[in-house]
Amino acid sequence: MIDIKQCDINHTDVLHDIAIQTYKQTYTYLWADDGAAYLNRFYKRDDLEKDLITPGVIYFLVYADDKVAGYFKVKQNALLPYSKQQCFEIEKLYLLQQFTNKGIGKAIMNFIRELAKKQKRPVLWLKVMENSPAKPFYETFGFKQTDRAYLDYPFMIDEYRWILTMVAEN
Repeated sequence: MIDIKQCDINHTDVLHDIAIQTYKQTYTYLWADDGAAYLNRFYKRDDLEKDLITPGVIYFLVYADDKVAGYFKVKQNALLPYSKQQCFEIEKLYLLQQFTNKGIGKAIMNFIRELAKKQKRPVLWLKVMENSPAKPFYETFGFKQTDRAYLDYPFMIDEYRWILTMVAEN
């Protein structure tokens, strides 16, 4: 059974742990240092706490059979030419490897779509690494590439530096 629960400040520890775990399982191949510098810069516990109390930013924990399987984050964030009031950015969506290919990602996307409809946000958008196996997954939900950008982070392996912006109208 899949259960999706909205997070608050009391979930900081479990959310931080699952964020680190899922990132390491998903994206260490991008980095010459296995992502250590990136994690130290962008996955700080204090930053997560601030995010959890920021209006318009919502984190969710995903449970499968009462075990934490992953998490996702949506936020009210504009993407030109759309307004902030129209948009929901899916900023993070990660599952532990043992929970992939079990329909959980589909359940999350359906949940996000329903949430966006309730909040009258007809535009969903996200960024995904060009070579990520998640890209075809998003395409099955109608996401289309609208932009491609070069990432200039230290320790990133050159062949993996491209990130795509993808948009779907809900």
